Amino acid sequence: MPVPVRLRAPKPELTRLDGETLGRRLERRRMELGLDRIRAAARLGCDAKTLMWWERDVRPPTVGRYPAIIEFLGYEPWGEPQSLAEALLAERRRNGLEIRQMATLIDVDQGTWRRWERGEWKPTSLTLPRINELLGIDAAEAFPNETR
Repeated sequence: MPVPVRLRAPKPELTRLDGETLGRRLERRRMELGLDRIRAAARLGCDAKTLMWWERDVRPPTVGRYPAIIEFLGYEPWGEPQSLAEALLAERRRNGLEIRQMATLIDVDQGTWRRWERGEWKPTSLTLPRINELLGIDAAEAFPNETR
């Protein structure tokens, strides 16, 4: 009597994923976990179509999704910040907060935060202590040319 057998294997082209885009990293992790897009999307708190757009690098995730993305990947999908602007953006993504929310958190105008994050403005001695507390570092020491 024959026994029904179902063989499953990833498609060969998906096992050779390379590149460092966020989409590639998400797709690679999904394959490593053996999840279909629907189950992976549920873990990320989005729908399967949204995840498909992220994996194809057509649309970036909203900042509010980054905490789930970090948990899903098991690491932060960006390198060590090389500037104060990168450190501020990374912290905002870690927390999944919009610019207005981060600005409110440290009591500055959202335009100020946006300009810091773009590297257009340097924090002053009045705002630097709040940034230091937020980042848990001495920003003037870590990024000496990027503060006033």
